[in-house]
Amino acid sequence: MTDPSLCALCPRLCRYACPVAQGTADEGATPTSMAQAWRAAKAGDLPWKAAADVLSRCTGCMACKAPCELEQDVPSYLYEARAEAWTNGAVPDGAALMHRRYLDSGNPFGADLTSSLREHGDDDDFERKGRVLFWPGCRSLHEQPDLVAGLMPIFRALGADHVSLPARKETPCCGAPLRAIGDDAGFQVAIAANQQYFNRQRTWITPSGECLNAVREGYPSTGNAITAEVLHLSEFLLFFAEQLADLGHAAYVHRAENGLPAPQVVVFDSCGVGRRAGRGDAIYGVLEAALGSAPPSFAPSPGRTVCCGAGDFHDLRRPDAAAQTADWAAAQGVAPPGSWLVTTDAGCMGSLRGRLPGVEVYDLVGFLVAWLGPVVTTGAKASTPAPSGLKANG
Repeated sequence: MTDPSLCALCPRLCRYACPVAQGTADEGATPTSMAQAWRAAKAGDLPWKAAADVLSRCTGCMACKAPCELEQDVPSYLYEARAEAWTNGAVPDGAALMHRRYLDSGNPFGADLTSSLREHGDDDDFERKGRVLFWPGCRSLHEQPDLVAGLMPIFRALGADHVSLPARKETPCCGAPLRAIGDDAGFQVAIAANQQYFNRQRTWITPSGECLNAVREGYPSTGNAITAEVLHLSEFLLFFAEQLADLGHAAYVHRAENGLPAPQVVVFDSCGVGRRAGRGDAIYGVLEAALGSAPPSFAPSPGRTVCCGAGDFHDLRRPDAAAQTADWAAAQGVAPPGSWLVTTDAGCMGSLRGRLPGVEVYDLVGFLVAWLGPVVTTGAKASTPAPSGLKANG
């Protein structure tokens, strides 16, 4: 069982596994410091405001679990710690700004995400009740609503015409931002608003690690698990591996006919989908089907994946620290100029863009639209073999 007191008494044995501590040189970002701050605040030895600032320094990446002899689940107790700080009126500035935006617009970005989705989506893309609900997440709807809508024709081309986007009249949030900042009551309200809506679906899929973990582990932790099957987008797409292979072959032919080289693809294994949710392998199967060969990982070696700094909305809660963490992450692996870096979590896309010279950064949604979208849009067919030597990772 996870016990924060064990972290509080530990001599920072996971210090060099923590990407925030590495990227920012901030000892307060270690599980030891965070557990000590929580313990001191509960004992009355540290103001809750100071403790809340320390407790906000985690991305939830779980890199600290690998070197931990006791396999502590640090993110799980930090949700509890932040909720206690919240009830004591201690809210860090970044979290307070997120909360104000959420109250104003229903999402942590302060944007009208419903309008952006309506603008790009077609009527046929919404609300096929009782089937498969595609939940893009607030971040995708904020950063790339056109690509979210662009994935819908690809679903249909794969034969997954039973997939629908959320309600056209209103695009709610799953509550993950509120969970991340410690607003437990607000998270409960979000669950109450979504639970029955999600339960009407057979399957619930998302490209967002934050949404995936909020619904997969956060909802059940409050006694409000949903009955729908909860999957990462890549897990769902694996059911259509043969169709992906056909479209991928057509994509090679289409690019060759238009004088475009096949991209070299590298995978950025995002922490929220990999270490947190344990769903990181499926994307390799999806990409291998669509590309014809398995892409390499950006990580320096197996099991040494790095954190982009955006997990649990860390980039909104603590933007400067998140940027330093992303800079550190970008220096840990290899993505050659001209390659496509595909992140397994939509949250990492914005953090990594611009940090790898000459590299196109996509999440899985963006990759599928960039690679397969032209084939689906033009109706091109893979009627001829791909030209020799034309291979994504060859």
